[in-house]
Amino acid sequence: MLDQIMEVLTPRRMMTVGNLALQFEMEPAELHPRLEQLDAEGRIRYALSKCDGVCSTCSTCSTTSSGIMAGNDESGVDPTAIVISLELRKTDD
Repeated sequence: MLDQIMEVLTPRRMMTVGNLALQFEMEPAELHPRLEQLDAEGRIRYALSKCDGVCSTCSTCSTTSSGIMAGNDESGVDPTAIVISLELRKTDD
């Protein structure tokens, strides 16, 4: 599953946890342990900013586009957190 996550994430370079979870038809909380493992292995990192979903840039807003406090759900998983791949895309020869 870890390699599958990287196959989706690396070409895009970055995605929100929520969007990545949708790719695998999972809840963000289900994906979180795998992302933590990838982070510990140095394959991904979390961006310091949160995406508020309103514009196409990263911001430091503490609420999501629906007005919910980011990262304030019971699972402790912030679906608006941005995950960045640290692996390079494979180039075709």
